[in-house]
Parts: sequence; C-alpha cells; structure tokens
Amino acid sequence: MEIAHPSWLAVQGPRNLVMGSTWDWKSRNCSSEVCVDEASKALEELLPKTSIVYPGIKKWAFNGAKADLRTMPPLTSLGSVPISGCVDDAVGGKSSCKYWLLGGLGSRGLLYHGWLGKLIAQAVISCNENVLSPELTSWRKLEFMSSRN
Repeated sequence: MEIAHPSWLAVQGPRNLVMGSTWDWKSRNCSSEVCVDEASKALEELLPKTSIVYPGIKKWAFNGAKADLRTMPPLTSLGSVPISGCVDDAVGGKSSCKYWLLGGLGSRGLLYHGWLGKLIAQAVISCNENVLSPELTSWRKLEFMSSRN
C-alpha cells in the first residue's frame, strides 16, 4: 500500500472519523458549507478509496461534509515540494524575517513535518532564509510573486 494514499482518515474521539479529501481546483467558493448534492458526491468518491485502508468505514453513519482550503505548492520536476520562507514582503511587513510560512506539505507532510519544522525553526532563529533548501523557497520565482515586487 502507498504511504501517500489518495484518501485519509483522522480519528476525532471514540465515535467520529473524518475522511478526505476531494479536489476542486477551479472553485472560488471559500465557504465551509457544503450542499447535500456536493456532500453525496464527495462520499461517493471517498468511500471506496478510504475503505481500502479501513474496510469497516462502510458500516459507519455519514453525518455531513465540510469544505476547506489547502495550500498546494506548484508541481515541479521534483513533485509538489512544500513551500517555506520569510514572507515579510508578501504581507507588507517592514520587519526583516518577522513573518514565516511553512505550508503545502500535502500527504507527504506525515513523513517530512519534523525535518521541515527543524529547518524552518533554524531559519527563524537565525533570521536567515538561506538555511532552507532552495527547493523550499522556489515559489519566490513564480510569476505571481515577481509581479508583487
């Protein structure tokens, strides 16, 4: 079985599970509310994938659906590499290295969160973005960022 499986399960107490996720790349809807039709489609899509990991989920009652947004890094020759770095310029800060970002971990965040957390902590403490691997700050070269400067 893949470590980066096409679905996930999160235990939320003794009688609740949360599963996800679906993708709607073109949606501009930022609401967490999901209509009944959309919830049914999500369940129809996710249940077969999730039951591979936990077959017993087919017996659980469906209580509803919520929507959320997630940072997705650009797809590169290395895959979807997490994004991190100092974002003072992006948030209009005048400080040097006051605001930092670590996001876009995706499903592989389970594997890399500790290492990436250590790297970003070293960068924050030293106020030095160069501590980070160039791949992690490659988002700065994207067109939308260069147009901000």
